Amino acid sequence: MAYKVGFIGFGGMISGYHLGAIRRDDVPFEAVAAFDIDPERREAAEKAGLAVYSTPEDFFEAGGYDLVVVGTANNYHCEMVCRALEAGFNVMVEKPAARNAGEVRKMIEVSEKTGKLFTVHQNRRWDPDFLMVKQALADGVIGKPRVIESRIHSANGNGDMYGWRGMKDHGGGMLLDWGVHMLDQLLWMAGEPVKTVSANVLSYWSEEVDDYAKVILTFESGLVAQMEVATYSPIPLPRWVVTGDRGAFRADEIGSPALNVRRITEDSLSRDPVKAFEDFKVVERLQSRHRIAGFEEFSYNKTPGGGWHSLYQNLAGVLAGTEELIVKPCQVLRCLEVIDAAFRSSEEGVKVTF
Repeated sequence: MAYKVGFIGFGGMISGYHLGAIRRDDVPFEAVAAFDIDPERREAAEKAGLAVYSTPEDFFEAGGYDLVVVGTANNYHCEMVCRALEAGFNVMVEKPAARNAGEVRKMIEVSEKTGKLFTVHQNRRWDPDFLMVKQALADGVIGKPRVIESRIHSANGNGDMYGWRGMKDHGGGMLLDWGVHMLDQLLWMAGEPVKTVSANVLSYWSEEVDDYAKVILTFESGLVAQMEVATYSPIPLPRWVVTGDRGAFRADEIGSPALNVRRITEDSLSRDPVKAFEDFKVVERLQSRHRIAGFEEFSYNKTPGGGWHSLYQNLAGVLAGTEELIVKPCQVLRCLEVIDAAFRSSEEGVKVTF
């Protein structure tokens, strides 16, 4: 059985990624229709073999969709998601789900009222480098994590702020564009409540929206996570740097094939601290075991299976009643609450407590 999909908006992500993912042999969905206000995009949808509509009313009236995917500019997400839910369709919206947490709450309320599924295309939960980092922490490769640093650095400058992504009223800016992916990854990986949010959200190159953001999260356990996105960084820092109580690892780029790990050796951990101090002739003051420990270096490349299409495979399982939804609305809401807090922290110069 193939679940039928209708698109609201037929821009680059829909016509590029979504259509390609749906047409994989291992994804049980079929793209059947699209609505777009742009005649050129409607022509592109027609060439792709879809039924085409120039108004949302005609699109909804045609019906027959098991899933509606909303891929408009961010400022139309809430309106179109709610209209699709109220028309009786399950909905997935492109990220960011909305411009703020209030709009997400409204979409969740309509979803609960109508009894229809609502989720968000947080496809980068299936990025191989992220999955590898998540698995390494689950495997205890560097012990208990203490600090997680996540970065996306580009050398493009203002070139990253193209089209409506550079317009404030359209929900543009790097924190909502890239930051929402990175924060979603950190929140999902940590799996615990956020305690505080501190941020600098700045405009260096764009006249209207942010093109640089650094957000620091502290979690209830004491774990610290830092997210940084920069549209202009000629010397980019590593994609991931994670420090634990037994060592650290790094990945330099998105899609890095392995993590570079440096950790305290097992024999160093098992040594008697007093004897170790004697061996190193440490007599003036007591020092931590880590200062006299030996280290080992190796590559870690254990990556769980999957890919961006796995999100659609999960949705198929949810619609069939055999799987639990992975990208949950409550998680999406928390991510937008963190983004709201980051904007407030930067504007007011305060640390926001949850």
